[in-house]
This record gives sequence, structure tokens and C-alpha cells, in this order.
Amino acid sequence: MGTASYFYETLSPLSPPPSDRSPPPSDESQPYYVYRNQISLSSLSCPSPETAAPDYFSLDARADVEEPSPARFRTPPPASEEEAPAVESGWFRGNSGLRSPMLKLHKEILDFCDFLSPTPEEQSARNAAIESVFNVIRYIWPNCKVEVFGSFKTGLYLPTSDIDVVILGSDIKAPQIGLYALSRALSQKGIAKKIQVIAKARVPIIKFVEKRSSVAFDISFDVENGPKAAEYIQDAISKWPPLRPLCLILKVFLQQRELNEVYSGGIGSYALLAMLIAMLQNLQEWNASVEHNLGVLLVNFFDFYGRKLNTVDIGVTCNGPGTFFLKSTKGFVNKGQKFLISIEDPQLPGNDIGKNSFNYFQIRSAFSMAFSTLTNARTILGLDPNRSILGTIIRPDPVLLERKGGSDGTMTFDHLLPGAGEPLSPQTGGQELLCNWQVEDTEEEPLPRSNPIAGDGSAHSSGKKRKASKERLRNKVKEHADMEKDKSKKKRRWKHQ
Repeated sequence: MGTASYFYETLSPLSPPPSDRSPPPSDESQPYYVYRNQISLSSLSCPSPETAAPDYFSLDARADVEEPSPARFRTPPPASEEEAPAVESGWFRGNSGLRSPMLKLHKEILDFCDFLSPTPEEQSARNAAIESVFNVIRYIWPNCKVEVFGSFKTGLYLPTSDIDVVILGSDIKAPQIGLYALSRALSQKGIAKKIQVIAKARVPIIKFVEKRSSVAFDISFDVENGPKAAEYIQDAISKWPPLRPLCLILKVFLQQRELNEVYSGGIGSYALLAMLIAMLQNLQEWNASVEHNLGVLLVNFFDFYGRKLNTVDIGVTCNGPGTFFLKSTKGFVNKGQKFLISIEDPQLPGNDIGKNSFNYFQIRSAFSMAFSTLTNARTILGLDPNRSILGTIIRPDPVLLERKGGSDGTMTFDHLLPGAGEPLSPQTGGQELLCNWQVEDTEEEPLPRSNPIAGDGSAHSSGKKRKASKERLRNKVKEHADMEKDKSKKKRRWKHQ
């Protein structure tokens, strides 16, 4: 109990004090509590951070051999303008002089984002796929306007992300007619596979995979808010440089826990960005100096949305100067699930983009567990010198293990985040934790994108496949962890010889 209180106090200067005063409301006079538990720092009898763990949250690089530049969290410029930072420099291989965990975490986040960023070959393949699909669309509707939006447009896409496209000005009577026409054309041209028309969704779309690149596409008709949202996100990234690296890390974090899809109750990319902007705005309002350390900002995010925010009564917004509002004043209260997070749409203030994240209880639990892991001095300072800090919350899934990224396309996940996914020391009830998430199956399955036909057994079959996939993933991760341990033992034996 004392340990938890101590870390809470250690982080208090990095975020608004959790007592005595809550951030002022945006436009309401009615008082409310922003935080779930209002406590007073004066009532805590905690050891002084200076005497208990002087280096844990210290950002003083002068005590270290190597000084990372805070400015490195900006989006890397093209190679022609500035030489790309080399992720293979070996900064985290035992002989690194960085002692501060937050500085190490900052560096790992930067290098992991470089690893996730598309290589020139991947970028060319996606551009070619887009051109191929656009040619088919323009063949059917010569006078239409075709736009890419979403993560590909904003530069926030992961290696597995699909490409969102909208067709404007086609003059079709109903989007379903256009979707089926496009489906036939793609099939006849032989450039797509796994074609699926979802005609009865709120926003009807066609989903398919471009054959040559194996990149997935989602195409809709006459949905203008997609391109507008992409423009808003691009402006926000230019204004808030930490947005891109933090968003990429959190997208991987949520994806690995199957909490990234709105249709299954997760947090989508747009809502995640709004949450990040709201946090950054709040930190700027309450702190005299702007925080540049990505490790500190990531811990703040997990702390705020995983432990502190009173989601029952309070919503968050990045519109205007205020960060918080009473959910009842905007009609955002869900009587059946009051704990759901409410996030005001930056483009449409009357829209709550968090209302469909019905699995937020599990999302908040994952954020809270990540905060506990990253702020546990015994766990982090006790890691092997060659082991990654970011790897305590990011696991080696098959896509990351097979990927070769970085500035020259040769960096591997094992080399970048050594020891990622290996079990941590038991901290909760003696149960071993793997990849910052308890290794046990759940009876709940994510909802399918479209409703299965009654009695066809497709939902049951999908559940079996998903459980089998989870079992294979767990086995692969455990095998990977065992291989890393064997390598470490061999190295130690070689040193003693």
C-alpha cells in the first residue's frame, strides 16, 4: 500500500493535483469531481522521492553518458532534408550510460516508432495499390472525386492497417448500388480478393484485399467527414509533436489486447487521438513548462485514463480551453453503462465518439496495469541490463517478429526490444503476468462486423478460430521467450569460459 502511494506522489508534479482543486469546468457553474478518488496530498505520509528513488523519474541526462535530444520526438523529416536517426546505434545494449528509466523509455518509444514507420518499399507498394484501385473506380465513374483518408492519410498507420477511401460526386442513387458495382468491377479486373460488401451497416462499405500488395481497403460513398477528420488530425500532429509517437505506441498496445476496434467495444484511432490531445492540453494548462519526455507522457496517459478520470460524471474534450465537462450537460450519460468514457467529437461537438466503446472497463484496466508496470521501481530497475522497458507492455506478436524496419529496413523486433514479452516477476496475487496482460482465455468474443445469419453457426466457428489463434499466439510468444532465455544462458556461459 505504501509503494502505491509513493508512486502516486512521485507523479503528482507531472499532472494536476488530485485534491483540493479540480480543473475548472468549461462552461458550467455546477461543481464536480474530475478524479475518481479525491485525496489530499497532505494526508499522505510517503517517503520523500529524493530519499526513496532519486533516479527513477529523474530526467537529468547530465548524469548519463548519453544525452538524447527532446526534439527527437518530432516526425522524422525525409532523408533528403535530414539524416534519419539510426535505430541500430546500440543505445540500449547493456553498455548504454542511460540510468534514468524515463529517458530509456523515451528512447525506446522513438526507435520503436522508427521501426513501425513504412520502409520506402512498403510506401511504394501502398501507393501502387491505391493507384490500381483508383483506376477501377474512375473507369466506372469518370467524373467522381476519390480521396484517401484515415491513418494512411495522417501517417499514423501500422504495418497491418487498411487504407480508407471515399468516393464523392458519383451521382449514384444509393451507396449500396455503387458498392455492388465496384465489387463486380474489382472481381472482373482481377486486382482484389476477399471482397465483402457490408450494405446494411450505418455507413455501407466494401472491404477487400488488393492482390499484389496484400493491403486491405475499406471504401465508402459520400462520407465527407472522413477527409475533414484527416485534415484536423494532420493539423493537430503539426501542433502537438508528441502525438504521432504516442498514438503509434498506444495503437499497438490496444491492438495486441483486441481493444482497438469500435465494433467490438474498443477505442478507435480518432477517439484515441482526441484523448491524447485532451491530455496534452490539460498538461499545458496546469504546468508552466511543456513536457517533452515521451516516457513521462505515456505514463501520464495510462495514469489519467486508467486510474484517475471520473468517467461516470465527466467527459473529455479538446474543443476550446477547457478539457472537462459534465456528461449530463451534453446528454452524454448512458444510463445503463454510466462508466463509459465520453469523448466530444472535435469536428461535431454534439457527438460522443466514446459512446460505442462499451468495453472501456477492460480498456481502463489495461491502462491501469500498464501504469503499475511502468512505475514499479522494483520491476523496472530489476530488469536485466539488456532487457527493454517498453517490452514490458508491448509483446512480440507474429507481425512484429517477422517485420524488418528502421531506416535501412534491417532492424528486427528482437534486436530493438530485447526481452519483450517475457514474464515479469509476480506482482498481483502470485499470478505470473505475460506481456502486461493475464494469460487466460475469456468467454467473451468480440462482435463480428456484420450480423451472422441465424442458425448458420458462423459465430460459433469464428469463436473457435479466435481461441485457436490465441492459443497459437501464446505458444509462439512462450517459445520466443524460452529462446531468448537460452541465448542469455549461452552468453553467460561463454563469458565465464
